[in-house]
Amino acid sequence: MDKRIVRCVKAAVVGALAGHAMLWTLLAVHNWAEPDQPADNFGQGIGQAIFQTAATGLVGMAPMPVLLWAGMHLMRERGNILLMLFGAVIWGYIGGRAAQLKMSLAETEVWLAFFAVACGLLGLTRLPER
Repeated sequence: MDKRIVRCVKAAVVGALAGHAMLWTLLAVHNWAEPDQPADNFGQGIGQAIFQTAATGLVGMAPMPVLLWAGMHLMRERGNILLMLFGAVIWGYIGGRAAQLKMSLAETEVWLAFFAVACGLLGLTRLPER
């Protein structure tokens, strides 16, 4: 098989695994940070919303570039900067929609498949090594 095709498949597999892992983490953190009872006043509600957004963003979105890099590194592929950068941007959009819980299960899987295909295509790009 051509090396580019193998790299594309590796990137798609890493993207699919990272996407599902981060979606599970994102939803778990979102549910954990959600308060049990409604806010007593407007200021408390804003504080809770800020905490929930910050926790979801830090834990559910920030590790994506590291996961993509680590997955490709484990598969012995180098030069993954574009996959990491653009994969994180794409995940920011998909993860943000998922965190708002506005997608059905089928729609979520379609977006995760899109993310895996996008990672596979990004895997075709490779920066030259030094």
